[in-house]
Amino acid sequence: MRVAIYSRYSSDLQDPRSIADQIAAAREYAWRQCWTVIEEYQDAAISGASTRNRPGLSALMRDANDHKFDVVLTESVDRLSRDLEDIAGIHKRLSFAGVKIFTLADGEVGKMHVGFKGMIASMFLDDLAQKTKRGQVGRVKEGRIPGGRCYGYDVVPSIDERGQRAINEKEAAIVQRIFAEYTTGHSPLKIVAKLNREHVPSPRGGAWNASTLNGNRKRANGILNNQLYTGKIVFNRQQFVKDPATGKRQARENPRDQWIEQDVPELRIISDDIFEAAQALRFRHSAKQFSRRNRPKHLFSGLVFCGCCGASMIVIRDDYLGCSARRNRATCDNRRTVRVSEIQERILKVLQTYLMTPDVVAIAVEAYRNERERLAKESVRQNRDAARELAVVERKIQAVIGMAEAGGDVKALALRLNKLEAERQELERRLPKASANVVSLHPRAAEMYADTVRQIHVALGSGENANREAIELVRELVERIDVTPSQDRAKPMQLELVGNLAALLGKPSENPTAMPVVAGAGFEPTTFRL
Repeated sequence: MRVAIYSRYSSDLQDPRSIADQIAAAREYAWRQCWTVIEEYQDAAISGASTRNRPGLSALMRDANDHKFDVVLTESVDRLSRDLEDIAGIHKRLSFAGVKIFTLADGEVGKMHVGFKGMIASMFLDDLAQKTKRGQVGRVKEGRIPGGRCYGYDVVPSIDERGQRAINEKEAAIVQRIFAEYTTGHSPLKIVAKLNREHVPSPRGGAWNASTLNGNRKRANGILNNQLYTGKIVFNRQQFVKDPATGKRQARENPRDQWIEQDVPELRIISDDIFEAAQALRFRHSAKQFSRRNRPKHLFSGLVFCGCCGASMIVIRDDYLGCSARRNRATCDNRRTVRVSEIQERILKVLQTYLMTPDVVAIAVEAYRNERERLAKESVRQNRDAARELAVVERKIQAVIGMAEAGGDVKALALRLNKLEAERQELERRLPKASANVVSLHPRAAEMYADTVRQIHVALGSGENANREAIELVRELVERIDVTPSQDRAKPMQLELVGNLAALLGKPSENPTAMPVVAGAGFEPTTFRL
């Protein structure tokens, strides 16, 4: 029987040795059953409440579909999942792949185990959440803070009292300064710019950001929204629920009558009057900016970056992009803005005009061919090395089998054989499956390249009726666009486009080839590079 071991522990507060202990116990169980362990999968410090964002479990399910093992061995059912729906789905999918589930406590897992154990694990999570909430409420009523460290306060070491805080005088002075400057007309950006120039450490130790002050008004986070600075703990403003479709937590505001408030006058840093004045300004500014929310994304959203500092370029007003580092942290000197429509027009002109010239097409195809040949040679070399190592491992396996037949220590030899078998499986996976012949390009590669560019331009020229596939291909083609101010302000911003030639050659997912192109006046090309 070929066995895959799965192990998991839930929190980074738990002992990481838990993984090693689970694997050791599972290996001993497999040895007693005379099974061969071929792979180990693990998820460290990840909750079992969802199957999302668990790379170890995802890899296990993929390999199960490829029939790489016959049994999944784990400590208990709740290691796979604590959600009743998820564990039932895992059992169904593994059964379809012909893979059984065994646990150290119950042996082979059937539908009965899935039902009862899954329900118990799910109820455990609900019970744990209720007890945690009860403990947090109790600490709030005692004047203790149930959450993590808050800027302006220090955690006081105490044996019998958790959540005790004391004012950090140095940080409290910064909080008072922020509120004073904000209520006298300074914008959050100007405040953080001054703090960054003075090298004042932010709450996380790096540069200050305007969002550190603004936060989210609805969720009441951010320095300007924090009521703790007025000497009042406000708890249970919101609850977090997991979206069953994505596994991600979503915040939902609780009714006002469910909030829990506790006065802690010893933690007051600012007066109620200053805090209320700040909230009035926050409400006034957020009402003005409401019409600018939910802007539609443009064709190159997330692909445009500042050429001065490398930060992303964001929409700051109407159709204009500006440096986010300048906008939010004032740490970049790039004050120039550029229209989204100008970027799109210039980049699409590059795609239609510059990339269609015969010389560029020939260079692109030749560069792509050379890279494919290089990768093919590398594949052959890796294949040869893996085959050589595999032959050595197979000889060792035969030697261990011979020692067992000669009357050697069966237990020690079985452990050695398991390790060698796992090593052999790993080497077999490393053997390249593609042959060197795949590097041959289609004889009409240049024509395919040019035809793709024409189709993109025609599709995008149709405006709102643009072909979705063509738009996706453009985004696949453009890796990033760097925008740099020209020394002469009368000249347009310099654009440097880094693209993926493989997308234009009909292979958008294979061996991307970076190609810088200057999309400025004259569109002079730089050297192609791989």
